[in-house]
Amino acid sequence: MKNNYFLIALLSTSLLSFCVFAHEPSTGSELKATKFSGLQTEAGRTVLSFHEALAKGQAESVMSALSPNVIILEGARIERSAEEYRKHHLQADMRFSSSVKTATIEHYVHVYGDTAVSISRSHTVGLYKDKQIDKQGNETLVLKRIDGNWMISHIHWSH
Repeated sequence: MKNNYFLIALLSTSLLSFCVFAHEPSTGSELKATKFSGLQTEAGRTVLSFHEALAKGQAESVMSALSPNVIILEGARIERSAEEYRKHHLQADMRFSSSVKTATIEHYVHVYGDTAVSISRSHTVGLYKDKQIDKQGNETLVLKRIDGNWMISHIHWSH
C-alpha cells in the first residue's frame, strides 16, 4: 500500500512539473507576435489610419473612416452618428491625440467576413490643458465592410 502512495505521489509530481514547463512564459518575439495581430489586414490598416489621422489633426481623414451611423461610447458620453461626433468631440480628440504620446501595449484585429473587431490597450502620457496625463486605456472598435471599404461602426473607449 505504501508503494502505491509513493507511486501516485511520484506520478503526480511528474505530471505537475510537465504542465508547469509546458506553459513557460513566451519569449519577447513570441509575446510580441501574439500581442499584435491582424494589423496588416485592410480592417487593421483602417484602424491604424484612423489613429494616425486623429494624432495629426486630419479631420476629413478621421471622418472618412467612420460610418455615418457610428456609435461612440466614452465614459458616460454617447454619440450616435459621425456628424454628432464631428460637432461635439472631434476637435477635442484631435487636440488631445496630438498633445500626448500614446504607446500601444497590445492590439488585435479579427476579421469575420464583412465585420471586424479591433481590441487594443495603450498607455498615454503627456501634458494636456496644463494637466499631466499618465493613464492606460482600452479601445474596442467594430468595423463593417461597406461598398468594399472598411468603416468604423462602433467605438468604445475607456481609461
